[in-house]
Amino acid sequence: MEIAKDTLVKLTYTLRFDKADGEVIEEIGEKDAMEVVVGHDVLLESFEAKIMGLKAGDTFAFSLNPQEAYGEYDEEKLVRVPKAELMEGLPDEAAENIYEGNIIPIVDADETTYEALITEIQDDIVSLDFNHPLSGETLFFEGKILAVRQATEAEIKAL
Repeated sequence: MEIAKDTLVKLTYTLRFDKADGEVIEEIGEKDAMEVVVGHDVLLESFEAKIMGLKAGDTFAFSLNPQEAYGEYDEEKLVRVPKAELMEGLPDEAAENIYEGNIIPIVDADETTYEALITEIQDDIVSLDFNHPLSGETLFFEGKILAVRQATEAEIKAL
C-alpha cells in the first residue's frame, strides 16, 4: 500500500541541519518509530508531500528549505515584557520556570496558547522569542517507511 491521505504510516528518520552530514537535531529509530495518520496536519505539509506514494520498505532523503519547514526567522516575534506582567495570574511555583533558555506557554486574550523561549532577563524585563526553534533553518530528513496501512475511523477521529 502507498502512503496517501488517511493512511497510518510507521517510519523512522534522522533530522539534521542543512545536509546529510549536518548536525543531528532528532533521531527516531525503529524501537521508537513514529506512527502518524497522513493528511491531518500532524506532520509538516511539505514533509507529507515528499513521502506520498512511498511504500513499506522504501527509504527517503530530502531537504526542506525554511519556507517549506518552519518559516524564516522573524525579528517581529521577539518581544520584551515586564516580568510582573508575565507572572500575572500564575501560581507562585511558576516563578521557578522563568529563567533564560526555558520554553514557557503564553496564553493570549483569546485563550490561544503559544510557546515562547526566554532569551534574556534584565532587571524586571523578560525577553521572549515566539519563533519556532527551527525557523530559518534548512532541514534534511533521511529515513525509512516501516509500514503503511489504511487508518481506522477511530484513529482519524482521534486527531
